[in-house]
Amino acid sequence: MTMQILQELNEKQNQAAAHTDGAMLVIAGPGTGKTNVITHRIAHLIRNYQVAPQQIFAVTFTNKAAQEMLERIKELLGTTQGLEVRIHTFHAFCVRLLRQHAEEIGLGKNFAIFSQETQDEVLVECLRELGQNRLSYPPWMLRDIIGTYKLKLEDPTASRGEIRLGDGTIIDNPDEVEDILNLLKAYQTRLASHNALDFDDLISKSVEVLEQAPSVRAEYHNQLRFILVDEYQDINAAQYALLKCLVREPQHNVMVVADEDQSIYSWRGSDPIYIEQFKKDFNPAVVELEEHYRCSERILRAAGAVIAKNTRQKESVLKTHRDAGNTLYHYTLDTPDGEANHIITLIRKLVEGRHYSYGDIAVFYRTHQLAEPLVDRLHQERIGFQRIGRVNSFQEEHAQGIISYLNFIQWQLPRDIEKAVNFPQQLIDDLTLVRLKWLAQQKDITLIELLRKIDDYPADAGPLTCWNVRQFFQQIDNFSEGIKGEQIHTIANRLFDLLSHRRSPYQSEDMHEIENQPEIPGLRAATDTLYSAIDRGDSIHLMASYGIDSYCAAHIIRSTLERYLNLSIHIDLLPPDLSLAPTADESGIKILIGDFGELLERTDTTILLGSAARADANVLQLNKSQLSQSRSVTALRLCQRLLSNFEQPNRADMIVYDLETIDNNPKTAEIIEICANRLSAIGSDLESYHQLVKPTGRIPKSSTNIHGIDNETVASEPGIEIVLPQFLSFIQDRILIGHNIDEFDNVVLERDLGRYLKRGLSNPYYDTLTTAQRLYPRESCSLEALATKFNIEHETMHRALEDVQINRQVFDELIKEDLRRRELKSLPELLPLVGIGILAAQPSRQDIGIDEGTAGGLRIYCQAAARYIRTHRPDLDWLETDLQSTEKQSVQGFIDTLTRTQIEESSEDRDWEARRARFMNGVLHFETISVEKRLTNFLDYQKLINNADEVEIETDKITLMTLHAAKGTEFPVVIVLGMEDGTFPIRRPDQPLSELEEERRLFYVGMTRAQERLYLTSVNRRRGDFERGSSMFLREIPSNLIKHWHPRMKRK
Repeated sequence: MTMQILQELNEKQNQAAAHTDGAMLVIAGPGTGKTNVITHRIAHLIRNYQVAPQQIFAVTFTNKAAQEMLERIKELLGTTQGLEVRIHTFHAFCVRLLRQHAEEIGLGKNFAIFSQETQDEVLVECLRELGQNRLSYPPWMLRDIIGTYKLKLEDPTASRGEIRLGDGTIIDNPDEVEDILNLLKAYQTRLASHNALDFDDLISKSVEVLEQAPSVRAEYHNQLRFILVDEYQDINAAQYALLKCLVREPQHNVMVVADEDQSIYSWRGSDPIYIEQFKKDFNPAVVELEEHYRCSERILRAAGAVIAKNTRQKESVLKTHRDAGNTLYHYTLDTPDGEANHIITLIRKLVEGRHYSYGDIAVFYRTHQLAEPLVDRLHQERIGFQRIGRVNSFQEEHAQGIISYLNFIQWQLPRDIEKAVNFPQQLIDDLTLVRLKWLAQQKDITLIELLRKIDDYPADAGPLTCWNVRQFFQQIDNFSEGIKGEQIHTIANRLFDLLSHRRSPYQSEDMHEIENQPEIPGLRAATDTLYSAIDRGDSIHLMASYGIDSYCAAHIIRSTLERYLNLSIHIDLLPPDLSLAPTADESGIKILIGDFGELLERTDTTILLGSAARADANVLQLNKSQLSQSRSVTALRLCQRLLSNFEQPNRADMIVYDLETIDNNPKTAEIIEICANRLSAIGSDLESYHQLVKPTGRIPKSSTNIHGIDNETVASEPGIEIVLPQFLSFIQDRILIGHNIDEFDNVVLERDLGRYLKRGLSNPYYDTLTTAQRLYPRESCSLEALATKFNIEHETMHRALEDVQINRQVFDELIKEDLRRRELKSLPELLPLVGIGILAAQPSRQDIGIDEGTAGGLRIYCQAAARYIRTHRPDLDWLETDLQSTEKQSVQGFIDTLTRTQIEESSEDRDWEARRARFMNGVLHFETISVEKRLTNFLDYQKLINNADEVEIETDKITLMTLHAAKGTEFPVVIVLGMEDGTFPIRRPDQPLSELEEERRLFYVGMTRAQERLYLTSVNRRRGDFERGSSMFLREIPSNLIKHWHPRMKRK
C-alpha cells in the first residue's frame, strides 16, 4: 500500500512524504513538486497509519492553493476522505477558531471583519474626531503601522518612544508619536464598539485565545495530530506563534515546506529567518528537493544565476527534467506605448506562428499602473484578457451592493446601510443623505436608528424618501426573517430576486426619451396649485367620468395622495353616460378627469385632466400634448411632480464655501482667500464670510496670473492662524458645500486646522463635483464647465468670492437635475394602471399591441409597465367594484397584452444577469470548498480571499497580473514588462540590501513561472521622466542565455 501511494514520487520526495514522526523541514525550490509531497504525505498517513483525516491540518497561504491541494487529495483518497482533511489558510483557520471561542477573550462570536476599505473609513473618522489630517497621517500609513505591530503580536496602542512602519521607516518625533498613538487608540475603540476585527486581528486574537485558554489549546492539540505548512517562507511572527501554539508536545508532528528564494512578502511581516527559527525550536529532519519539473533548462539556469547574487543559506542547484528550451529575449523600447505595441506583436506571433493559445500566455509587472498602456492596446486589438486586480471579485464595484446588503443583514452596521439603501437604484438623494447623517450626528444616534424613525423628520426628508426608506426596512426585515437557517446560495438567490423587484422598470434609453419629451402644458401651474392647497389643508374632491383610462387616472391620484401624503380624498367615479361636473363651491380643490360639459362661473379651484365643452379661465386644463392623450400618463406626471415639490431639500444649516490657494497640491497649498455663504432652508443667502489671508511665503506670479491676488493685496491681511478661528465660528458644525472639497479644500483645511488649532474638520459635506460626475459621467465637471452648461455667468473665475456664488448656483442646478431624474422614475408601482390606461385610450382597442398603436413616449410607459408586471402583482382589486363586466374583460385583455409584450433585453438587463451569474458562481465555488455554508461563513470567506485566489487559466484569454500575484502559477509563455532600473527593482533613498534582495527574489519567482518561453521588456523613458537604464537583474543573466534587442539594432 505504501508503495502504491508513494511510487510516483522521486527519491527525495518519497523520503519527505514517508516521514511520520517528529518535525520535518522540506526545502523545495520552484517546480520541485512540493504540493505532491504534502498531498502524498497526507494520503500516506491516512491509508498506511490510519490517521483520521480530520486530525490532519494543512496550511496554505492562498485559498487557491488550498483548493488545489484538496483536489489532489481527493484524487488520492476519494472525495469522502479528502473533504475531511482540514485544509485552510492561517486566516481562514483563525476565523473558525474565533467563531467558536472568541468569548474566551471577551469578544462576541458574531464579530464583523472589517475590509481594508472599511478600515480606511474608520481611520478617517478617527482623524476627524481627533483633529488630525489625512496628509500628515494618511490612512494607508496608519493601517501599515497597525498591521506591523499586530503581526508581531504587539499592542499598536502601547506607549513607545518611536513608531516603526512596515518598510523600516522610523517615526521618532514625540508629537507625531503621540498623535499616532491617540489615533490608534481611537481606531481600536471604534473596532470594539462595532464588535469588529480587522484582518491582522484574526491571527493575534487566535494566539490570545490559545495562550489564555488552556482548555481550548488542549482541544486543538487533541484534534490536530499532524500539521503541514506550505510556503512556510512566507510566515510572519504572529503566524509562527500560532503554529507553535498548535503543535502538540512532545511529538512535534509538524512538517513545513519552504524556499528562502521565494520569500517575497516582507511587507506582510514574513521573513526567511523563521526557517532558521523552526530548526532551532523543533530540530527537524531536513530534506531538500532538487529535481525540477517546470522550466526549460535555459530559463532555470538564468533564474539560478540571478538568485545566486543574493545572500542565501542554501547552495544547491536545481536540476531540470526539461530540455534546453528557447533563448530568453529582452526588448528595449522607447516608450510605454511602444512597449505595449511590441508585446501585442509578440503575442500575435506566438498565437499565429507558434500555435500557442492566448491562455498559454501571461504578462507580469511590478506594479499595476505599468500595465495600463498594454490594457488599452489589448482592448483596441480585441484580444481577450483577464486582469488579476488589486482586490477580489467580491470587492469589485459590481458586487459591493450585494455584499453591503448581506453585511447589513448580518451585522447591522451603519456604514453598510449607506450602500445598501441606494442599491440597485437610488432611494435617498445625495444631499438628503448628507443631511440625515448630519442629523444623526447632532442627535448622537446612528444613521440606522434615524432611518428607522424617518417619519419623525418631515422637514428633512420628503414623503417619497420616507416611503422608500420604510419600504426598504420592511423588505429587509422580512427578508432577514425568511432566510434564517438557510444556506448562502439560497440566501443570495433570494436576495437577487428581491433586488430585481427594486430595479427601475425604466431603461436608460427609455429615460433619455422621456426626459426629452416636451412638458405637458399647464403641468407646473396645476402642480403648484395642488401643492398650495395641500399645504393649506384644503379638502380635495376627485371626480372621474366613466371609462378605464379616467378611472385608472383617478386611482393613480388617489393612491399617491393617500399613500405618500396621508390625505383623505373624496372620490366620485361617475357611471356610464354621466359626465356632470361637481357643483362649484369655494371649499377645497376639485380634480376632474374625463370629458365634461360646461365648466363656467366656477368659484372653486379646478384642475381638469381631460376636456370640457366650455371652461372658465381659472380651470387649469392638462390636455394638449402627446403624453396627455392618456389621462393616466397625465395623472402620473401630475403626481410625480407633486411629490417632487415635497422633496425639495431643506438647505438650512448649510454653508457653501471655497478656498483660493497658492499651488494646487493639498500637501503644500497655502490659503490666501476664504469665502463662505450660509444658506436658508430654501437656499437663499443668509450671511457671508470673506477674508483674504497673508501666506507665510510670497505669492508667485504664476499664481497671481490665475486668481489676481498679489503680495501687495494681502500685505496687511491676517495669517491663516488668525483667520481659522473666525472661519470655524462662522461654519460651526454645519454642512459644507463645495466643489472638489473632498480631494482639495477639506484636505487643506484639515491640514491647517491640525497644524494651528490641533483639531480636525468633522462637518458632513456635499461635493458638487462628485454629484456632477454621477449625473454627467461623460462630460467635464469642472466648475467652469458646469457654469457654462447651466448658463451661469462666470466671467471671473478662481476668486473665492466669485466661485462661491457660481458654485451656489451650480449646487441649485444639480439639486434640480437630481430631483428631476428621481421624479421621472418615481411611483413605479402605478405603472400597471398607466399601461392599462394607455391601451384603453387607443382609438381601436381590440387586440392592439403596444408597438402597433402607441406613440413613442406612451410606448415607453407601456414597456415599463410590462417590465413591472413581470416582477410584481399589480393592485387592481378596485376594478371589481368600480367597472362594469364589459370593461372588466377589457382590462384583463390589456393586462394580458402587457404580460405578453416582448421586451427587448437591454444592456442593463444583460449587465444585471452577468452580475448575478458572476456573484452566484463565486457563491457556488465557496460552497464546493466549505463545509459550513451559512451567511457568516460566506462573509468571512469573501473578506479573506485575495486576487491571486481567483486566477483561472482561460484558453481564450491572456492573463495579466503583478509578480506578487503570480506566485503559485505557471504558464508556457511569460512576458515581464517594466524591466528598467527604478521600476524593477524599485529604488528608494537609503534602501537596505534586504529590500533589493527581496526584489531579486520576486524576479526569480516571476522567471520560474515560465515553462517554455520567457520575454522581458523595458523602455528608455517611462511617464516622460529621465532616461532609464535596463534593470540590473537583466545584467545578472548570463549573456549566453539571453538575447537583447532594441529598434536601433534593427535599423542597423
